[in-house]
Amino acid sequence: MIGANLSNPVSTLEEGKGFGLGDRYCATNGDEYIFVQADGAISANDVVIISEAYQADQIDTTNSDGALGDRVGVAPAAFSDDDYGWVQVKGTCSINVATGAAANTKLNTTATAGRVDDDATAGAETIHGLYTTGAESSNVAAGILLGDPHIDATL
Repeated sequence: MIGANLSNPVSTLEEGKGFGLGDRYCATNGDEYIFVQADGAISANDVVIISEAYQADQIDTTNSDGALGDRVGVAPAAFSDDDYGWVQVKGTCSINVATGAAANTKLNTTATAGRVDDDATAGAETIHGLYTTGAESSNVAAGILLGDPHIDATL
């Protein structure tokens, strides 16, 4: 899509111009993104939960509770509250993880907003379609594979 700037969220939308909430963008490398509005501040590489109204919020065990099937994405750039921009839902990227998240493990929500882990804490939700392929370093895991992730079972 002409004009898609994946690393620069904006604070306003021009009616009838640009992108609409829920629009999808496929990059030339096959990565896919959804256009959303931030429901609170979001840091770069945060894992976010995406509501049916395309509001993105840092994922945690509170907002994922009872959200079976809700989409999950990764913010490639920082958002301020109410900013509009793109979150990645397919392809490879880096994400914010809890310390000690291992490679090649199933990830779940945590109490820390925007971060996921492999600790299988009771009451957390697993995330289907979000897989680590590389080890974490300084709370950021590289080589994450996104396959249109969504909230799955409660542990």
